[in-house]
Parts: sequence; structure tokens; C-alpha cells
Amino acid sequence: MFYNLNLDDKSYGEIEADAVFQIPGKCPDWTNYNQSDPGIMLLGLLSWFKEIQQYQISQLCGWKRQKYLKLLGMKLNHLRPAQGAVSVEPAAGFRDSQFPLLKGTRFYAGDMAFETVQKEWPHPIRLIGAYILCGELLDRYVNIGNDLEKKMCLYPFGECPEVGNSCCFVMDRAFSLVERTTVSFDIRTDYQVSRNPITEDFIPLAKLKWEYQSSKGWEELPVEFDTTYAFLQRGKIGFRLPKEMVEDETYGAFQIRVTLMENDYDVAPLIQNIYFNETEVRQQYSWCDYEDHEVIPGEGEEILSIKSSMYLAGRGQTELYLEQDGGWALTPVLERKEAKDGDQVLFFQRPKQAENNRKFICRLAAWENEFQGRREIGLGNGSASQEYRLDIIDIVYDEFEIMVKDRQDGRFYPYQRVEDFDTCTPEDAVYVLELAEHRLLFGNCEHGMAPDGDIRLLRLKVSSGKSGNIKAGKIRECREFPQLLVRQYEMTCGGRDDETIEECYKRLRRELKQVHRGVTGSDYEELVKQTPGLLILDSKVVPPAGNRDSLPENEISIVVRPLSYKERDTHLSDKYRQNLEQMLQKRKMIGTAIKILNPEYVSISVFAEIVIRPQFTEAEEMLEKAVRSYLDETVWEIGRPVSCSAIYGIIDILPCVRQARALTLEAGGRGYRYLANGDIQLPSNGLPWLKEMDFRIFMS
Repeated sequence: MFYNLNLDDKSYGEIEADAVFQIPGKCPDWTNYNQSDPGIMLLGLLSWFKEIQQYQISQLCGWKRQKYLKLLGMKLNHLRPAQGAVSVEPAAGFRDSQFPLLKGTRFYAGDMAFETVQKEWPHPIRLIGAYILCGELLDRYVNIGNDLEKKMCLYPFGECPEVGNSCCFVMDRAFSLVERTTVSFDIRTDYQVSRNPITEDFIPLAKLKWEYQSSKGWEELPVEFDTTYAFLQRGKIGFRLPKEMVEDETYGAFQIRVTLMENDYDVAPLIQNIYFNETEVRQQYSWCDYEDHEVIPGEGEEILSIKSSMYLAGRGQTELYLEQDGGWALTPVLERKEAKDGDQVLFFQRPKQAENNRKFICRLAAWENEFQGRREIGLGNGSASQEYRLDIIDIVYDEFEIMVKDRQDGRFYPYQRVEDFDTCTPEDAVYVLELAEHRLLFGNCEHGMAPDGDIRLLRLKVSSGKSGNIKAGKIRECREFPQLLVRQYEMTCGGRDDETIEECYKRLRRELKQVHRGVTGSDYEELVKQTPGLLILDSKVVPPAGNRDSLPENEISIVVRPLSYKERDTHLSDKYRQNLEQMLQKRKMIGTAIKILNPEYVSISVFAEIVIRPQFTEAEEMLEKAVRSYLDETVWEIGRPVSCSAIYGIIDILPCVRQARALTLEAGGRGYRYLANGDIQLPSNGLPWLKEMDFRIFMS
């Protein structure tokens, strides 16, 4: 569909020669083809004009190609910082100290900075071990305290989970009563197939109950969030301790317990790592940033304050702006001091708009000390199509914001970033950021307002993009807190550079091949495998069973085989069905009915008489291995018949076999039938499983 159309495919000489070649057919009386002939001179002039015109049309510049992408609903991907996590804990001499990591605190891998995305309170907790209870019986104890390399293998509910199974985690100290405690779990997701990433509307496959030990025994531990979705994927679980934890007298440690209350797991969850004090970081460096605060003044308060957890607010310079009629008026900061929790508190005079205790918005802008002279991009003059050069490289597109000062009222007004000015009106305060050209563009007063005043940076972050995807163990220090032990257990990922137009066209071609809507049977099979949070081994659309006259029109019957820890699981759980139906209902054609079928397992027994060569002492094991490999139910295509001749051929070509005299197959189950050639036709949703092998062995 998207090919390179070359309009300039002929030279001037070829165009002129084609025109002269057509003269005898158009005008037989024209016999003088020399250059001195006025008609030939005119054809040469037109040929030259055509060649120039085709050359100009064929030269599509970048912005024209971007317009074409816009028509197709595509836009360029911009630079994105890599993301990762670091685990922090105080060094040996600082185990009892607790201090905050503000939003934007920097960790370093050499000279490459990584910033925290939110405020964190490292709590010096260490996991000692975990023990698994199957009912009331102790199943297994896992010692984790000395596992410095974090190579864990813990099935919290056993390898065959059952309702009532529980896992107790033993720690050296209690959770914080003041702050939320967040625990990161690394859950295995790569099996024979990988688990699809989970989305917000996913229906969990299991229900867990968390408890902690208090002075009254085991009490419920409230969970604020769970991005693991009950141990299905890597994520975090946030706990808020309602009461004080007490030390267990038996173990001399503190414990939390998780119990399996509802079980629809496809595979037993496997915990590979558990991290306390793991902090999410992004590979970026913030030169300036801002945050908005809603202020509700109290009765009679003349001095108001806001509290910020931004790293820049405490280590850099700050300004306060108050919202007034859609703009922001600069207000002086009376005092700035640090609170006990590490946040910065800024005091300012009560404004006039706070009369009658009316709430208002206060904007705090902060920037690095050495960035003071670079905040001003330029001075707008009100003329059309203004352009400003940016001398900063590796700008994060989504982390760039500006505001412009109005010459008349002295307030600053925010400008919004857009991809282009096509749909903008003269009243729209917008700009275009062209990072490839390192420039900032404003409208022509017909499409986009022109700035008339100081243009000031409000937010600016830079990143190394793809280069920020680094291996584990590279992030090692926090210069703000040198006493911290910093460990990076997983590599950072997700970083990318600015996308070129050619790369965007390649991505467009890939996306056009992806299935987003169910039309054909293969579309539905692919959509089932894309269902978030599930492990789907195979799926197949099959003809609907029953009398065709009584079947509804446009019904799709699809067999789904999930990966399961249960041997030959023939029943899809309710949670699995709900997630599948939720996925397919959004993408099916209007008026199409979806019917999800369970796989039907048919037992296969193999009977054979075989003459083997005497030098092969393990001939029977070789025969069994070959037949099991052919009848492997995990890779068998749904509904495919079991071929007697194929099994015969597999046996006959084995080096230990001299002759296969006889071979018969027997089946057991529902929906199968025997064919005339000895094959077994499985039902449309059928899968074979090897029940029995009986070989009568003869020596040659």
C-alpha cells in the first residue's frame, strides 16, 4: 500500500524522444524532425518543462510526508526516558535512621542521572524468610536472609494452589505506622507462552487476603493498591498499617500473611524476587519544573503557605504564581524553610482573591541555580510566525512547557503544545516544538496567537533516550545521600530516541498488519491470544455444532486452550471466560455472537507389533519417546485427526526398528470417529492424549 512513487522516472531526452515518436501517428505530413524545425523546438521546450515539473512533484519534503501520516492517524514518536527501579537501604551505621527521598532525587550510573518519580520513605526492612502453609500444615520454609543475589524461587501457595493455602513473610522489623509501605514483587510471566500485559479493566483470577500480626493476633492488613493483580505479573503492593505490629514470639521477628481466598489461577504464581524500599526512577535530568497547589485560606490568616516535595524546590531557586483570570501573577515569597519530613514550605501574603476564604490555585516553579540565565527563551514582539532557537539538546518532548508574559497586565499565560497549526484559531495560545530542528515556532496570527512579551520556560527535562537502557548493577550512588546502599537488580528499559519519518512509515506498515478487529476466523484466533493477563496456548475457530437451520446467523464458535497447571484442564474458569468475552465483545463485528468452547480431550491407545534389531537394548524407550513426541497434546493443533500412517512412519524410520508388522489405534471419549484408513477423526474442539502404549517386541 505504501510504496515509493517515483514520478521523475524519465530523463529529458527520453521524454522528447517519446514525443517525436508519436508524430507520424498524429500528423503524417510532418516530416522534418531536425532541431531547426519550430515544432521540434516547441516539443523540446515542453519536454524540458515536463521533466522539471515531474522532478518538483516527486520531491516530497518532510512536512508533506508528515501531513500524509496525520491523515492516517499517525504521528512521530518522540524521545522517551528509560524507566527502572533501584532498591535502597541505609548502610550498616545508619540502620535506625529514616529520611525522605524527594520527588526528583537523583541517582547516578556514572554521569547519567536517574530521577525518582515520587517522594519515597526508605524504611530499613529486610526479609528474613517465608514459609508456606497448606491448610494448617507447614509445607516448606524458604530462607531468604542470606540471598544477596536475590535468586528466589517461591511458590506462595504451592505448585498446585488450593483455596486456604497461605504464605507468611518473616521480616526483621515492623512496617511504618506513619507512611505507606510498598513491597515490589517480581513474578514469573515467561512460560511456554508469555503472559500478556494486564490492563486496568482486567478481572483478577484470584482473591487474596493480607494479614499482619498485632497484639490481638492476626488482623487484616489494608491494601491500597496491587499492580501485580494477585501475583500475576511484576508489580508493587502498597500497605497501610492500621495498628502497630508486634514481634512473633516463636520466630523473634515480624510477620505478614497472605491467604488464597479464591483460586482461578492458570499457573501457580512464582515469586522470583521481593524488594522492600524499591524506588521507581527515570533516566532524565530536570532543569526546571513546576507543580500546582490548591490553597484554602483559613479565617483571619494573613500569611499562607504551600508545601512541596520537589527536589528542585529545596536545592534550587523558586517562584510563586497566583492564578488570576486565566493568567498567573508573580507573588513574592516571604520565607522558605524545610519541614521535618524534608518538604519545602513556602510562605506568602494572603492575596485579594482569597476574600471570604475562597480557594485559589498557587503555582510553584523551581529550577536549577545554574539555569537562571537560560529560563528566558526570548522576547515576543507580537509579529506573525515567530521562531526561536533552542540551544538545549535531548529535550523530552512531553516534558517541555512554557508561559508568556502579557505586556499589558503583566501576567504570565500558559501556551499549549500542538503538533501543527492546521486547526488552530487566532485566539489559540499554542506553539510547535520541532526538536529535530532545535526550534520553537509560534502561529501566524491566523492559525495560532503570536506571543508579545517574555517567553519563559516552565518545565524542561532532558534525557539520553535509548542510551538510558542500561544493564543491571550500573546505578550505584545517590550523591545527595552517600550513606545509602543503592542496588539495581533489573535493567532499565523503555527508553527511545526521537523517531524519524522513515521509521514512522515502517511502524505504520507494521501496525497495518496487526489485528484490531474480528472479521475472519484467524482474526478472532489472534485476538484471543492477545487477551490481557491470560496465558493462551492455542485457539481455533470451528464450525458451530448442531443443525445449521437452527443456528443463529453470524455466530463465531472458538475453542480456547489455556496454559494450566492442571493436567488436561477441560474447563475454562469463569474469570477466564469473563476476560475473554470482555476482550472479544469490544472487537467483534456488530451483530456477531461469540461462543467460547472448552477443549475436548480424547484418549489414544497405541497397539503395535514390532521387530527390532538386537543391538538396541533401549529400543522400547526409543519407541515410547517417538510416539509421545508425535502425540504431544501441548503442541497439537485443535481438531487435527490422529494419523495411523504417520505413527507407523515414525516408528518404521527409527534405527532400532527392522520392521513394523502391525499398528492399531483405539480412542476413548466423546465426539471422535474412526476413518476407513485407521485414522481417528477428533471432534472440532478435540485434543488427543496418550493413554496407553502396548508394544509386542520381536527380535530379528
